[in-house]
Amino acid sequence: MIETSRAAVVEHLNALEFRLREIGRWSETRPSAEALASTLPFCYDTLEIEAWLQFIFLGRMRELIEQGDPLPESCAIAPYIDMLHASGRVVDAELVRLVQAIDQHITEMTP
Repeated sequence: MIETSRAAVVEHLNALEFRLREIGRWSETRPSAEALASTLPFCYDTLEIEAWLQFIFLGRMRELIEQGDPLPESCAIAPYIDMLHASGRVVDAELVRLVQAIDQHITEMTP
């Protein structure tokens, strides 16, 4: 069961990367060390959500999976995206759906 769940998370992460590429929000240029070092949630003061997903979230999740480390007990990225929407920031609807699926899947994996 655990391996099946981890495989599903990998599929979700791959779909997220594909969508970022598909909508032109994947970057070949890494943000500055200062931007990545933000201590605020989602690096909201230094990165757009798409950059955070690419350079922080995807990288960290893939690292955990590759090393066989435990995944987080819960995931709640979608509420932040909802806050962005409320402030007028438009985020791709399919990207939002994928993030919601990841949040739900990771959170449901916790026994």
